[in-house]
Amino acid sequence: MSGRILIIDDEPHNLNILRIFLNSLHYEIFTVEDGTKAQEMVKETTPDLILLDVMMPEISGFEICKNLTAEAEFDTPIMFLSANAQKEDILQGLRLGAVDYLTKPFDLDVLERKVEIALHQKAKIKNLKKDNKQLAKLVYVDALTGLYNRAYLDITIRMISEGTKKFQAAMMVDMDYFKDINDNFGHLVGDQVLREVAAIIQSKVSSDHDLAFRYGGDEYLVLLHNEANCVEIANSIIKEVDSLKVSLAPNKLQEFSVSIGLTNNFDPTCFEQIISQADAALLGAKNSGRHQIKIR
Repeated sequence: MSGRILIIDDEPHNLNILRIFLNSLHYEIFTVEDGTKAQEMVKETTPDLILLDVMMPEISGFEICKNLTAEAEFDTPIMFLSANAQKEDILQGLRLGAVDYLTKPFDLDVLERKVEIALHQKAKIKNLKKDNKQLAKLVYVDALTGLYNRAYLDITIRMISEGTKKFQAAMMVDMDYFKDINDNFGHLVGDQVLREVAAIIQSKVSSDHDLAFRYGGDEYLVLLHNEANCVEIANSIIKEVDSLKVSLAPNKLQEFSVSIGLTNNFDPTCFEQIISQADAALLGAKNSGRHQIKIR
């Protein structure tokens, strides 16, 4: 098993023994002798396991453990290695959140197995967190298009009202004559077109700052962090959809288009008004012949 191990111990002899032994097991080893630099080293090395001595000058291993585990994002297992073999010391180390406590002199075969177990548990927890993130993402993603869904829009609206999310413009993107697409070519083609248009929208907005939603049916909502280039983005979406061609039969390609309603009058205290303005702009685009942008 591979893994990154940080050893915190003020005794060079102990460090050398552990470094040589754990290196022989093909682990990536980092060491620090100064306990006051331990937290800095943890951030620099992002270890999968920490081997921590208890008795050190200036700051004890118990204090280091307490400081590390107090951080909300800290999830690295800590194993104490100490000459303190008193029951109360062992219990204190475990109460502070350590996964194990080995007393010196320790058996290297036992250490090898305990390190392996700790790293295995760390890997399992990491995989579980990754799975949970993926599941959480699925809850808020539209299954057909891969864009965010209305459930995540509700969360976004709340974050906007609380000031934790900020946007300056909103646009509604709607397929032109989408009912005719479904009626003439079938829903499978219609679904393909919806996915293709969603991919175009996603490629035109900033993945770091903007959000794109499937608002409903063939309608998409895009929230833009910066209003300065919102018209440019809308134009690029229209042009890209214009070049979209879906094969319906051999030597037969179908072209598609969208209409866009845009508003940069973004009042975070009244999201309903933002949607209403974008909808009104979209209706204006459709009433003016479709395949264009209207701003309100």
